[in-house]
Amino acid sequence: MWRRAPFVSRWAWLGLAVLLVGGCAAKADPFGQQVKRIDEISIAGEELFSRGELKRASRNFSRALTMSRSVDYLPGTAQQLNNLGAVALEEEDYQQARDYFTQAYNLNQDRQQFEAASINQANLATVGVKQGQPAAASQHLLAAQEAARQSRSPQALGRVYLQWASFYLDQNDPGSAQDFLTRAEPLATTPELKGALFHHRGRLALARGDTGEALEMFCRALAIDRSVLDRAAMAADLFYLGEVYQTRGNLAEAWDYYVRAFNVYAGLGRKAHLSKCLKRLQEVNREGSLGHSLERFEKLANPGTTPS
Repeated sequence: MWRRAPFVSRWAWLGLAVLLVGGCAAKADPFGQQVKRIDEISIAGEELFSRGELKRASRNFSRALTMSRSVDYLPGTAQQLNNLGAVALEEEDYQQARDYFTQAYNLNQDRQQFEAASINQANLATVGVKQGQPAAASQHLLAAQEAARQSRSPQALGRVYLQWASFYLDQNDPGSAQDFLTRAEPLATTPELKGALFHHRGRLALARGDTGEALEMFCRALAIDRSVLDRAAMAADLFYLGEVYQTRGNLAEAWDYYVRAFNVYAGLGRKAHLSKCLKRLQEVNREGSLGHSLERFEKLANPGTTPS
């Protein structure tokens, strides 16, 4: 399962921040006030996005994009294009997502905003993975890696290395995944990156049949992701903990973790992930003769259908 990429990101534009702080104290700054308003609308959109309210989030991002363009605010334009790409990706409109991410990348690359450009290319790689196009995904990851190098940001490079590791785990190439996890380790200095590092170490251990190591890694990832309330990452951690216990034959424990993952994904409105959780719940319920009702899960995963 591809761990969610950092689709919606706010970037710190230091020069702009200084102008806003200094300008507001000294005199009216109409441009700065407009940028502040754009940022407020975007942040509200990000909160809606995190709750799975994609239509409302899209309206916020579209409004912020229009406002950014109307005052020639290029950083805001690029950011909102990326955000709209994130919404399209969640809605599985891959062509639209590709278009938005490409527009954002071109703006950031032209302005030498390489860290943001790296995120755009990483998101394009995610589109490739979702569409079952690993060759295209790897090309975008190479571009993301080059942009991260140009940014001279250790965190940007670490983020790309972790996405490479996830890519190779999806391709059943644990050796290459291990290589990129080793490269990422000294660069994973933020909670986001540390959580991803432990998560992918867990996936690697599970792929190698070491369920003890996998259990420890996913538990550590979950603790970090919960501390920063990264709900998408938490859900992925919980799902894989269910897989660990299912692999061990501890089906009651597996059921509990799949239920917890299902609940978080439901809160995020992730329909595709709900279907995957439901499939696992059906498996462990049947294999373990647990006798649990699946009605609630079937209703949420397949609204409008009659539960079995």
